[in-house]
Amino acid sequence: MSIINAILKKAVPLPNLLSYDSFLFVAPHPDDIEIGAGAMVALLTKLDKKVTFLVATDGRYGTADESISPERLVEIRREEQIKSANILGVEKVEFLSFKDGGDYDLYAMTCEIAKAICRIRPQVVFAPDFTLTTELHADHLNVGKATANAFIMAEALHIAKEWGLECINCDAIAFYYTNKPNKIFKTKKGLKLAIKAIREHKSQFPPDEKGENQSLKGIETYLKLRALRLGLKRFSLSACGFRVLGKTHAHCCPESESF
Repeated sequence: MSIINAILKKAVPLPNLLSYDSFLFVAPHPDDIEIGAGAMVALLTKLDKKVTFLVATDGRYGTADESISPERLVEIRREEQIKSANILGVEKVEFLSFKDGGDYDLYAMTCEIAKAICRIRPQVVFAPDFTLTTELHADHLNVGKATANAFIMAEALHIAKEWGLECINCDAIAFYYTNKPNKIFKTKKGLKLAIKAIREHKSQFPPDEKGENQSLKGIETYLKLRALRLGLKRFSLSACGFRVLGKTHAHCCPESESF
């Protein structure tokens, strides 16, 4: 980091997420918040923060079981999401009606997320990092981008008035599923709760003939190793990291890429 960038970072510091009281986590599908940020959710609810989940797509195509119709899977996944959220201490879960698989209008999704932000009125919004070159799932990329755009759109007075809502200036946006975290948080017991919550999404991780699911085991191993890698940066055995931007960093401040 150059001297000028260091001065800029000092002059315009990144938001201290734990100083806020209300948070909105936006998910591409049921289970993404738990996998991408479950330990952070557990940390926030333990601190008595207000946390709301917003699931953007219905997950209707997330099965290889021909006996389950898409409509029934939507119901199952909503039930799983609510149970999973409750494990993490989250009672408020909202769902949008977009079908998963990328077959939707991105602007329409952006507007619906912006409406939710205006209605729920969080101080901080979490979403998937849509800038990754290694993420290939259209829903992850679209929901991340739509939420980033909605983060800005929600502050537009006259747009909100057309919706019959009051605009809101959120203080920060934080991206999970990121390879560029600039804020790291020690999680301690949060990871265990996150894994317990992930296991509630049984439709996504059906057991094999041995009563196990190799995909789930792989995710759990990855999350533990990632938590350890990030934790060692904070002299801890477990941590989670996010790409955090404040209002200034998120608009007309290209230097924040290096913060």
